[in-house]
Amino acid sequence: MKLTLTEAKKMMEANQGNLPLNCSGYTELPAGLIVDNWLELRCTRITKLPDGLLVGGGIDLRKSLITELPDNLVVGRVLDLSDTQITKLPDNLTVGTWINLSGTKITELPDTLTLGGPPNFIIGGPIRGFHGDTSHVKYLKNGEYVPGRYLYADYVLTHVGRKKSFQNYDYYVGKIPGHNVICDGTYYAHCSCIRNGTRDLSFKHAENRGADQYRNISLNKQIPTDELVTMYRVITGACLQGTELFLRSLGKLKDSYTIQEAVELTAGQYGNEEFKCFFEM
Repeated sequence: MKLTLTEAKKMMEANQGNLPLNCSGYTELPAGLIVDNWLELRCTRITKLPDGLLVGGGIDLRKSLITELPDNLVVGRVLDLSDTQITKLPDNLTVGTWINLSGTKITELPDTLTLGGPPNFIIGGPIRGFHGDTSHVKYLKNGEYVPGRYLYADYVLTHVGRKKSFQNYDYYVGKIPGHNVICDGTYYAHCSCIRNGTRDLSFKHAENRGADQYRNISLNKQIPTDELVTMYRVITGACLQGTELFLRSLGKLKDSYTIQEAVELTAGQYGNEEFKCFFEM
């Protein structure tokens, strides 16, 4: 039974970008399949992966009937091949964090295998269940970019279609919608769009300077919205994803707000009390 792209899209929409096919009756995946997060194929009768497959998270093939992998496969995070009949890895395989070969018949690794690095970055190691020679395995370096394939930044591997430059930024357009990266020469930011990316870059610079830079600001001073968002995150430790969700819930925003207005807008939200205490309100 072949999965269709329409079926796959509906499943991912219902499962936060994951495609859960574990123990299902599917035997074939569609060409051009794009999975935001995890592709779960454990205990399926899938014997091969389709052409053009893109996976932002990991591929779980444990105890499946997979027998081979396509050359030039790039997996965002994890590739789990444990207890499969795989006997060798493909050429130019790149995996963002770790690979599991437990219970396979793989006895040697190809010279072209590339994994997220450094080797001691991941608890348990980047290669699991393998006891042969690993000295020739290549490990990705921060900022490593292969045009048309991927960018490795801040320990995250992103499928990248193209790179464009504007103002003082390099913007890497992800092959998976919403999986983009922007760089200002000092920091990288993973983002859904340029606006969110530049906000996060501003946050990283401000975070490095610390919260004291915001002492003694008047509660009634008008502050550009993006700067106020950065200020709130630095002072409270609010995460990027949560902040973006909250901003979207507000609808159309003004160009600027006062600190007093920001306190009122964020009432009941994460960090509100800490933000108020910082300004002794």
